[in-house]
Amino acid sequence: MSGAPRGRRPGITVGRLAVLVVLALVVAVGATLLATWGDGGGGQDGRNGAGAGRPSPAPSVDGTPYAYTTEKELVLMRGDRPLARVPRVFDLADTQQNTVVWTHDGRRLAFFSDDALLERTEDTRLITVDARTGEVRRLPCPGCYDLAPVAEHEVAVLRWDSDATRALRFDLTRPKAAGTEITAPAGNGSSWQIRFLGGTRSHLLTAQYTTVAGSDTAMDLRLLDRDGQEVAAYPPFDSNAYMPAALATLGDRERIAVAARQNPGGCAAPFPIHPLGLNGEVGGSDQSAALPPGFLPGVTGGIEVNDLWWGPDRHLYATISAWTCDNSRRAEDDKQRLHRPATLFRLDGDKWVSAGDQPATVVRPLDRDTRMVLAIPDCVGRTNRDDGVTYCNTGTLHRERDGKRTEVADGVLSLSAPATVS
Repeated sequence: MSGAPRGRRPGITVGRLAVLVVLALVVAVGATLLATWGDGGGGQDGRNGAGAGRPSPAPSVDGTPYAYTTEKELVLMRGDRPLARVPRVFDLADTQQNTVVWTHDGRRLAFFSDDALLERTEDTRLITVDARTGEVRRLPCPGCYDLAPVAEHEVAVLRWDSDATRALRFDLTRPKAAGTEITAPAGNGSSWQIRFLGGTRSHLLTAQYTTVAGSDTAMDLRLLDRDGQEVAAYPPFDSNAYMPAALATLGDRERIAVAARQNPGGCAAPFPIHPLGLNGEVGGSDQSAALPPGFLPGVTGGIEVNDLWWGPDRHLYATISAWTCDNSRRAEDDKQRLHRPATLFRLDGDKWVSAGDQPATVVRPLDRDTRMVLAIPDCVGRTNRDDGVTYCNTGTLHRERDGKRTEVADGVLSLSAPATVS
C-alpha cells in the first residue's frame, strides 16, 4: 500500500518559490553523484557500507521494513538499521509528486525520480529498492507520472506520451525488463489528468476530475482490472484530487476505502469516509466520535482525514483532526480553532472509535507491539510562520512500543510500510 499521501492542509497557501530554490541547490550537488551511481547496476545509494556498483550486502536484521522521506532523500529501514538512503528531492507543497508504493508481497518499494519536478519529464526513472537487501535500481520511464501496486510484485504506471495517456506494468522481479503495455484508462472525456488512488492485487483505482451541476467539479472514480480494463464506475465524489485512499488485499478479500476532501481551506468542512465495493457500491460510516462539539455538516466545525489504511487485523484505520469555527471572524483561516490534533481512529462495524490519544498523523504497524508514528503539526487556522511550508508539512518520526515513543528522525515528510505485517 502506498505511503500515506496527504493533501494540501486547510488554511495554508503554498508557494513554489522556496521549493524550487531547494531543488536547484540539491540537484546541483546530486548531478555528480547520479553520474557515478549509474542507472541499473547493483549496489545501494545509501552510505551504509556498500559502494556504488558493488554487490549488495546480505539481508539485514529481521522485522518489518518501513520507509520515510525527507526533503532530500528516501530512507529504507529494517529494525534500527537503514538499509538504503536514496537521494531525491521531495516536494513540500504537492504530495502527488511524492508517491511511494510497496509491492503487495512487501519485498520492494517503488517511486519516481525527481526529474518531473525540474520539468525534465523525458529523463524520469522508476526507482526500485529491495526491502531485504537495500539494492537500488533505476529503470527509464520517460513521461511517467503516477504508479500503483498490483499483482504480487508488480507496479502499474501511467505515462504521458504524445498527448495521450498510456499504461504499463513493471515486474519488479525482472529489474532490466521494460514495462508491458496494458489498456490505458479511458477516462471520462475531460481534459483533466487521470491518476491512480492505489491498487489491490487484482484491481486498480483511478480518479479524474469531472464537471457536475453545470460548472462544479467532483472526482470520478473508476475500478480497473490488473490489465487496465474498466470493471466498475462509482458515483461522483464531492472532493478534490487529494483524496486519502486505502487499498489492500488481506486474506482472500480485496478492501477499498476513500475519504472525500470537501471544501479544503474552509472552516465548515466535513470529510466523509466511504468503504467501496468491487461492483461500484459506495458505503458510509459514522464519524460521530471524531467530530468536534456542535458539529453541523457544512455549517460549523470541521475535520481532516490525514491518513487512511487497512490494518493487518482487517480493520480500517484513519488519523483525524478536528476543529470548531469562531464565526465572529471573517476569514476562513481565522475562524478555525483546533479542538483535537490528529489522533488514531478505527472503524468498528460502521462506527469510528478512538484508538489512541497521542498526536499521530501517519501510523504503520511493524508487529503486534510496535508501530511507527509520524506526527506533523496540524496547522489548523492561520499559520504566521516564516517557515510555514516546512513546519506544516514535516514532523517527527517515532517508534512506539507499549505506548512509549522513541524519536527516530525529524524533518520527515511521509511514512510508508507494506500493507501486511511480515
